Amino acid sequence: MSETAPHETDLVTGVRHWARENNLLDTAAWRSGAECGLLSSPLPVTSGGTGAGFEMTCLALEAIADESGVGGLPFAFSAHLWAFQSPLAEFGTESQHATYLMGSLRGEVVGAFAATEPDAGSDLLSLRTKAEPDGSEHWRLTGRKTFVTNGPTADVFLVLARTGEGSALGALTAFLVPRATAGLVIGEEIPKAALAGARFNGLRLDDCVVSDRARLGEVGSGFAVLMHAMRYERAFILAPVLGLMARAQRRAVEYVNSRVQFGQAIGAYDAIRERLVRMYLNLTCAREILLGSARLADEGRLDHGRASLTKLSVSNEFTSFSRELPDLYGGYALLPETGAIQLMADALASRYYSGTSEMQIKVIAEGLGL
Repeated sequence: MSETAPHETDLVTGVRHWARENNLLDTAAWRSGAECGLLSSPLPVTSGGTGAGFEMTCLALEAIADESGVGGLPFAFSAHLWAFQSPLAEFGTESQHATYLMGSLRGEVVGAFAATEPDAGSDLLSLRTKAEPDGSEHWRLTGRKTFVTNGPTADVFLVLARTGEGSALGALTAFLVPRATAGLVIGEEIPKAALAGARFNGLRLDDCVVSDRARLGEVGSGFAVLMHAMRYERAFILAPVLGLMARAQRRAVEYVNSRVQFGQAIGAYDAIRERLVRMYLNLTCAREILLGSARLADEGRLDHGRASLTKLSVSNEFTSFSRELPDLYGGYALLPETGAIQLMADALASRYYSGTSEMQIKVIAEGLGL
């Protein structure tokens, strides 16, 4: 970050008020959330952003989930920020910035990153979507994508395709494919048990022809585009769960202090107190490592190992936290108003998107020289 806008703490105050006043399961919430400055906050002023920075953006995403109890929409915002907008800002041309980036900052353009395929998730060597030269300065894309976050409403897709043979390091290229492009078939929304408010679907590229001007970065630089996206997504995609955990902790304390059994509030029993302290430890550890990574990013020092360490650690803490919660409520945990079952589903999901826990361990181990 080279510039910092004044009054940047207004971002957190603003999105907290917005989350309190709006239905975050409504598709209209995307545009109104962007009007708070959320989608422009990570980029410096020189790139069209507000310059609030990574840490402030993560605090804002946490505040949305804390205030609303909805994790899906801030997750969807995160996917847009880190996997679409960030690589677009880094690798895009001036024309691409004018066409897509400026609109994405205002919430007028929703972006989606289409990398995962039915038979290729973390295994990039199995990626089958192809982009082949088609006459003069055009490419013909053919293949399928799945689990595309924001896909049902996206205006443009950042599609990763194979343009060569062999190692993914030089065989992949990224393309910006507008929704209305002929040959791009938008699949049905994928039903899911977690992340309410976030929407996923699949895509089919059926002889989808795009101009060479749609290429993001150089031919063969798709792996660099992917790694840029993953560095920020792995570090910050879980920022909203800090808010979900804080909200659940606060409500659980209120519950155990009001629930009376055997003549006293259950919060007076050591077993309950110990459980809540473990949950508080989970939350504190998760927050410290994620916000520490955000500060490193603001200083230009976030590397892939630290990003994967953040994703692994926060997802583990979130999982441990969610397992403690139901036993505080007993049978009442099955009631939707406690949020216990939804939280467990969200925690389970956190272990798999942006790369599985095993993939994060692989990246961390390689950084250690193993």
